[in-house]
Amino acid sequence: MNKPIKRLFIVSVLMFASLIAMLGYRQVIEAQDLADNPQNTRKVFAQMRIERGLILGSDKSELAKNRKEDDLYYRVYPKGDLVPHLVGYSDPTYGQVGLEHSQNSYLTGTADEVELVNLFDTLTGKQKRGADLKLTINLQVQRTAQEELQKIGKRGAVVVIDVKTGAVTAMVSNPTYDPNQLGANWQQLNSDPDSPLFNRATQGLYTPGSVFKMITASAALESGAFTPQSRFRDDRGTVDIGGFTVHNYRAEPFGEHSLAEAFSQSINTTFAQVGDQLGKDKLIEYMQKYGFYEKPPFDLPSDEIAASGRYENGELLSPGDSMDRAQVASMAFGQEQLQVTPLEMALVAESIANGGKMMKPYSVDSVSDYNGTVVKQAKPEVWKTPIRPDMANELKDMMVKVVNEGTGGKAKTGKVQIAAKTGTAEVTGRGPNAWFVGFAPAESPRYAIAVVVEDSDAGGGIAGPVMRETLLAALGL
Repeated sequence: MNKPIKRLFIVSVLMFASLIAMLGYRQVIEAQDLADNPQNTRKVFAQMRIERGLILGSDKSELAKNRKEDDLYYRVYPKGDLVPHLVGYSDPTYGQVGLEHSQNSYLTGTADEVELVNLFDTLTGKQKRGADLKLTINLQVQRTAQEELQKIGKRGAVVVIDVKTGAVTAMVSNPTYDPNQLGANWQQLNSDPDSPLFNRATQGLYTPGSVFKMITASAALESGAFTPQSRFRDDRGTVDIGGFTVHNYRAEPFGEHSLAEAFSQSINTTFAQVGDQLGKDKLIEYMQKYGFYEKPPFDLPSDEIAASGRYENGELLSPGDSMDRAQVASMAFGQEQLQVTPLEMALVAESIANGGKMMKPYSVDSVSDYNGTVVKQAKPEVWKTPIRPDMANELKDMMVKVVNEGTGGKAKTGKVQIAAKTGTAEVTGRGPNAWFVGFAPAESPRYAIAVVVEDSDAGGGIAGPVMRETLLAALGL
């Protein structure tokens, strides 16, 4: 064999071996990932011969059911645009998202807990059926939060969590969409600049502004260097730190005041000085204690949940990245490169309300086979313990002061004492994010809430009524 032919033979053999290796990798190593891909419509179509389990609200009203046609089961969503970002959709053309995707093994009856029942039915000739999901979502609270947010006419989100258990009572993302109309509206939904398919409650990353002062205050109080009565003085309405000038939201100075007053009046200059004294490492430590830099362990698919933290060009930075004094001071009052989700801020409020314990959030209360037998029941779990109970109580008192004497007056109501923190976060190129985060009743908290309204004005002015009315609905008041 002459050399050119020999070289050609060797190259051909190597190329063929590479092709075999690539196909083997795709079909063996990546097989499960390909099967689990929510855009894998072939898998969805194959499962349409199975009577998919129902998805029910906390009152057992149907959120997802089936319509049978030519021996295939198609999904129907009776509540339309009320809970689509959490429930998701299962469609032979557009794939699966939301709980329809993450809970697919239960809904199709292939999970271990329900497989045995279906195996017996298969042997006896009965048709396979998936298990039903009962969610923690209270539809009345969900509807109230959605309507209050829609009144404003802006993009935003609301998350309500049961303080003691971590059960998600409501999760709203605005604008919303109707999963029954995917085929008719798919192109419009994907080209809409308001991104109605996007779950702002768990994926939306927002500059937190002054609601981040809950974390800064936590670090300050637990450090022992500060108390709610620690004194400060603001004579100019500005302060220079590391070559950066920090401004307050109002032009005139606040004069002499305590840390508690700085919290209730949302004084940036004071919190910039507190952050400067605590330093970057202490602030980052408490961010991580509250769950920043990791995705909350929630029921949705991982790619539908974002981690809160410092971001650059859309990428989450490492907690160990260096920061100068100006950056630390700016971060201490919720600006700089901070990005947080509404779910994360609701968890922060829940931790303070629950004596320093952050409960693991969940939305699937139970899973039942078609006989009604519960095969999986959610159990409340503590995810993190960011602060001590005594510090949580001090923060709670400071948050009550926000509503009664400070920037949170729009949430005030004679029906219940609400504890809260407002935030107005500057955003480059558009109006600020308006935040309202808190819980009620303050004396014995039951529900924590986070509200964010995009491209807005002062946090207390526009987001406060959304918070107030949603909490009243949750409490049945």
